[in-house]
Amino acid sequence: MSFVHLLMLAALAAAQQGDGASPESGFFEGQWAFEDEACGLPTNWVMMSGGMFVSEDLTGSWEWRDEKLLLRLTDLAEDEETGEQGGKFQMEGPVELLGQDGFTFIIEPDRYEMKRCKD
Repeated sequence: MSFVHLLMLAALAAAQQGDGASPESGFFEGQWAFEDEACGLPTNWVMMSGGMFVSEDLTGSWEWRDEKLLLRLTDLAEDEETGEQGGKFQMEGPVELLGQDGFTFIIEPDRYEMKRCKD
């Protein structure tokens, strides 16, 4: 088998492994709702170009890095029991794509199913 044939086989194998595997960073831009919630609610996630993240009681940044979604957030809500302000926290985990309009954000043991909200 020639070197060219080996390269072609390697390219074909890589293409077959990557069917639907990894989104580009721009995939996450837009408004997202939890699968069981309606779009247009203040709890929807809005991930803007440039890495800004906004939701009802959350603000911060998002980043797609090393095949994981990283959210660096500040909770603006008061704790109902203690009355204390929320704090900063981070969520990081892999995603499973559910087509072009959905993904599952995996932070073991939790799985957050998100759907894209369209204008």
